[in-house]
Amino acid sequence: MKYLMVVIFLLLSVHSTSLGAEQAQPNFVLIVTDDQSWAGTSICMDDRVLDRFQDRYETPAVVRLAKEGMRFSAGYAAAPVCSPSRYSIQWGQSVARHGVTDVQKLFREAPIFEDRDTLVEVLKRVDERYVAAHFGKWHILGDPAEMGFDVSDGETGNKEGGFALKDEYQTRLQEDPKLTNSLKQRSVTFLEQMAKEGSSFFLQISHYANHTWVVADPYDFDQQPMKESNPTVALYRAMTVALDRSVEGVLDCLDELGLAENTYVIFTADNGAIPSLPPSKKPRRMNAPLTGGKWSLREGGIRVPFVVRGPGIAAGDQCDVPVSGIDILPTLYELAGGDQLETVQVIDGVSFAPLLLDAHDLKTTEQLMERGLTWHYPKFNSWELQTASSAIRLGYWKLIHNWETSHSGLFNLKTDLSESFDLSKKLPALTSALRVALFAELRAAGQPVPAVKM
Repeated sequence: MKYLMVVIFLLLSVHSTSLGAEQAQPNFVLIVTDDQSWAGTSICMDDRVLDRFQDRYETPAVVRLAKEGMRFSAGYAAAPVCSPSRYSIQWGQSVARHGVTDVQKLFREAPIFEDRDTLVEVLKRVDERYVAAHFGKWHILGDPAEMGFDVSDGETGNKEGGFALKDEYQTRLQEDPKLTNSLKQRSVTFLEQMAKEGSSFFLQISHYANHTWVVADPYDFDQQPMKESNPTVALYRAMTVALDRSVEGVLDCLDELGLAENTYVIFTADNGAIPSLPPSKKPRRMNAPLTGGKWSLREGGIRVPFVVRGPGIAAGDQCDVPVSGIDILPTLYELAGGDQLETVQVIDGVSFAPLLLDAHDLKTTEQLMERGLTWHYPKFNSWELQTASSAIRLGYWKLIHNWETSHSGLFNLKTDLSESFDLSKKLPALTSALRVALFAELRAAGQPVPAVKM
């Protein structure tokens, strides 16, 4: 118990810091994909995992990024659904803190932008000459200009990329699936303009793929070996091919314009993939070897691809320290040369910039391993794929508290990546301590801890 109390004390004492490393002003390209599995590319995010799940996909551009940069084996989205995760990236806050806990709340309550400093605004604080652009799916209430972007596609959502609640899984073939070609072209045009002007830039490309509707390029679909035996899965994998080709076009453009050497490229997703095609109460494992998927706080819903390439990053390196979308804001601020980040809002994210230069940087590793990384998805319902839950990861331990059943499951992610063995009964003291820590984090973030159903 004494050890557990020390753990909790360390948990509550962790604060965001900035090392303020001095370096040249870099450019940034942030690529956020939609509903993409940790196991949804042809690169294995963790070379210790023997499962050949990456053979299901063809993503040479993501492989290229990983070989030229660093993979984070424990990269996380801030939420198991899109909008809350996207707010967290812009504000550096946990979902519990900013309060947009689900997509539906997006239409019920609009957060006040003026109450928070955004990712773009803190970059412009370092250098006001940064030019910021956003292309693709925004899915935040309000125009990107209100968050400091100079150029954007406006207040876009799923429908702009092709979406409706009917017939989500029928076979659709288009030559510009999920606007992957259009997003590439708009991004290339912006990069060409920045190179011509000699401007520093932040470019966020928010892809509509791989959200349903499922749609693919006719040629890509025709190349899929499962097109006749399982056309829906074949269509989904073909959609991933188009997504990757779009990424490849941006990488090629950076090379051709001579921008790659001074540009950080971050590739990640807003949440994990849907658990099956289509969703069912006994889903096929779209996120295997992880369990769960979109809407779930199991690893399949929140652990996502996370790759960073850029100046000073060792090629082909892997970092096993847990990082999250909430960490992108303070990290980019530090990489831009910012010192002592100060914002209107409380920042939950921690800069992982030192890890990019040294995947085993002791101080940052300790800080990120000893913090309580939390998720909050308090949506009550009767659908088995979606339950009102909150979770905390501390070190390799993860606790998921289900508000509907009052059960707290405990898992050791170091030895049980698939969360197959609930250790809560074997380790009740640790379970209780982590539950107390989770509730304390939620209350500190301003969330009323719901009454537990007995």
